Amino acid sequence: MTARAARGSAAAAYAREHWPRLLAIGAILYVFFGNAGFRSMVGNYVELRRLRSEITTLDRDEKDLDEKLKALRAGDGGVERAARRDLGYIKKGEIEYRFTPPEKKK
Repeated sequence: MTARAARGSAAAAYAREHWPRLLAIGAILYVFFGNAGFRSMVGNYVELRRLRSEITTLDRDEKDLDEKLKALRAGDGGVERAARRDLGYIKKGEIEYRFTPPEKKK
């Protein structure tokens, strides 16, 4: 008897001895993976986790924007500072200096 035939007969003996357990495992696998409901539930769970993460990120962004809005409304030069930084505005009579970034050494 070859090794392959010996393994086959051992597997058949195991299946004859443990057929109720194997049948139960097969039935459980069929219930969970054999229908679209379980796969749909898993997909919905993954999407739920992604959406919760996105909501957390959006809440954090909203908080940052609220703080910026409060600073702009406070009148402490926030509008002027934002205009100079973001839009490059300068006051009348001011001279703007721009420097090129240093080149990387090779």
